[in-house]
Order: sequence, then C-alpha cells, then structure tokens
Amino acid sequence: MKLGVAFNVFNGEELLIDSMNRMRMVADYIVLTYQNTSNVGNRKVHKFDDVAHLCDDIVLFEPNDVRPAINETNKRNLGLHYARKNGCSHFMSIDCDEFYHHDQFVNAKNLIIEKGFESTACELVNYFHSSKYQIVAHRQFVPFIFRITEHKHKHLHPFPVVVDPTRVISQAKFHLFDKSELLMHHMSYVRKDLDSMKSKLMNSPNRKLFADIIPYYLNYFKDWDSTQSALNPHQFKKGLGGNYVQEVEHPIELSVCFNIQ
Repeated sequence: MKLGVAFNVFNGEELLIDSMNRMRMVADYIVLTYQNTSNVGNRKVHKFDDVAHLCDDIVLFEPNDVRPAINETNKRNLGLHYARKNGCSHFMSIDCDEFYHHDQFVNAKNLIIEKGFESTACELVNYFHSSKYQIVAHRQFVPFIFRITEHKHKHLHPFPVVVDPTRVISQAKFHLFDKSELLMHHMSYVRKDLDSMKSKLMNSPNRKLFADIIPYYLNYFKDWDSTQSALNPHQFKKGLGGNYVQEVEHPIELSVCFNIQ
C-alpha cells in the first residue's frame, strides 16, 4: 500500500501540526489542501511555515460553487487528484482536528492490505474544550481509507453507514472497523481561544441556523466546565440538555490549550 493523505484546512489550523505529525508516521504522501476564502465567502490568509516540512505538497483551493457542500466535495477531490498523481494506491481525506492512535491505525492499515478492503469506515468520538473531555453521545462514523480507482468523492452518494456526505467514495468491498479496533478522535469543539471558535462557527455551512446566538454560545463555551452539558450551537439554541462528558485517562497530547483571553 502507498497511502496518500489529504489534509483539508480552513479552520482549526492550530491543531494541524499535532495531527500531521501523527499522520506523517503512517502516510507515504501528504498533501495539504487549503483555502483563503471559506465556503461561505469569508477571507482568512494562511501561512504554513510550521508544517511545510511535514507535507509533500501544499495546494490552494478556490471555492467556485455557491453550495458549501459542493465546494467541500471538490476540495476533497483535489486532494485525491494529487494522491493519484503521485502514485498512491490508497487514499484518505482528513481534517486538521482529527486524530488516531498510532497502533490502531497501523493495525487497521495492515488488515486492509491483508483482506483487500476497498473502502472502510470507523466510529468517531467528539471532544469538548479539551482533549481530556470526551462527549458521551450516540454513535457516529467517519470514512477511513479507500483504494484509489477511477471513482472520486460524490456528494450524498450512498454509503453503508451515515457519514459526512462530502467524504464518500463508492467502492464494492466495504469494511466497518469495530471501535475496539479503530476509533477517530475528533477535536470538534477544541480550539485555542474564542477567536478560533468564533471562526469555526462563522464559517460553518449551517451558520444561518444559529447565527443569532453565536455571541451567547461563545460566552457559554468560555465559561463551560465539565459538570455542564457539552452542547453544539444547534443544541444550545434549542435549549437542550444532555451530551455530558467523560474524562479520558490518557488524552491525546496537543500543543495548544484553550485560552479564554
């Protein structure tokens, strides 16, 4: 297997170096695909001096569709194109706030080689405020490694489990890893400060659904402690409870921690 990995970057880039350092140990080729204009039209100029040595290519993506999900799908296909161009046999798309434990990743990769799986997925767990606070919630899934063929990402294409609709590649021989074998650790609500969290919210493709409560949500996030519900903006707007956290015994080490200033 020659594994190509495409990092998809606009927000949360403070987590990129930690995720990329881990991925560099298991990937044969890494391309960083980024954009300076978000999928909702906001500008943010990026510099990648601290991770340039970890990448084989850094490629700018220019959004060209009014539909955020289509732009996101096209961006993931740009990463796939570069992996294919550089002779990779397998591919995965990853965001900069996604992490895997090394041993699990290697074992999963070896099983894919042994069994000839063409598409794979695993469960994910989300984190809130810190890598030590894991949200206790319903099962969620994320695509893992695909074999590279003539196929590419297609938005809303059918897939055996429910995943991000921009990340699906249709392949025949599918395998779902049990969470005891492989788990993706998603730092979905872990950011270095309120500005970074605000950027995540303001550039969400669904921001119109909760734009009016963003200032209140940021105050909630700033003052949050582990005895409270760990809510996303949709849940916060609806006044929902639940989504409590459990403290992880051996959290993934991150270079940054949340700063309320």
